[in-house]
Amino acid sequence: MATNGRPVVIVRPEQLGFGDNSVSPSGFGRHMLAEGDSWFSFGSLLGNNLLNRLVLTRSTLVTSTARPSDTLAHMVDWWRDPAFATLLADGPRSWPFDAILLSGGGNDLIDAVSDRLVGQQLLRLLPPGSDPASPQDCIRPEAWAAFETYLRANFAMVSQLAAGSPNNAATPIFVHTYDYPTPNDLPAAPGRGPWLLPALKAHGIPEPMHQPLTDHLIEQLAGVVRTLGLANVHVIDTLGTLTRAVSGATGDSNDWLNEIHPNPQGYGKLALVWRAAIEAVVAP
Repeated sequence: MATNGRPVVIVRPEQLGFGDNSVSPSGFGRHMLAEGDSWFSFGSLLGNNLLNRLVLTRSTLVTSTARPSDTLAHMVDWWRDPAFATLLADGPRSWPFDAILLSGGGNDLIDAVSDRLVGQQLLRLLPPGSDPASPQDCIRPEAWAAFETYLRANFAMVSQLAAGSPNNAATPIFVHTYDYPTPNDLPAAPGRGPWLLPALKAHGIPEPMHQPLTDHLIEQLAGVVRTLGLANVHVIDTLGTLTRAVSGATGDSNDWLNEIHPNPQGYGKLALVWRAAIEAVVAP
């Protein structure tokens, strides 16, 4: 982690500017809004996640509405979780932000290949003894096309939400491309994962294709994010930043804590990439 800066201070929306125990953005050089999946919130707000490894040059308050299970649909489904839209859009509790940080698309991908969806969504159900020649042979192309359309539409909805806000119409939005997980029998906690390995097995994907298919899906997701082409949306390309977990690992391995979440060292590496990208755009 960089030492020539200040770790961001993270608060929940209910701590922001209201009540005796509130935190005011006026005491910080910058104020940012974060929304996203488990890479922003895994463990707990003070636990192992990317935001808690982020160090910036100026003092920065990050108001986080991220939850471990968040998908893009949850980000824009503001009648179920109104905090993000309430803080971002027009209204009495809206705030002007220096940046909007999004971690989205990863949980959606995990959901789409779930072992609960055998033969549905993204992965084909392969017959016993199959020997697919390429990762594409394991994917239902019409399902991927629908999934990509869904991803693009939901990113666009977040962008439009910001564009319609008098306080945040020009606020830069940062999105990212994740990195390469290793399908391992390595849950985050009892009853929480693993995610990829059971899905691949349930769909009859032969073991030699597990890693190539996983890499291909992550690269396809990155390709969508890199080509969003939305106003004020900046892509932080983190693909290839981390050292992969060893195949078959049963515990913390290289830069990975479990099957789909980096460890503190890994998040620290990612945070350096985020810092460079943010500070190249946000005014000092």
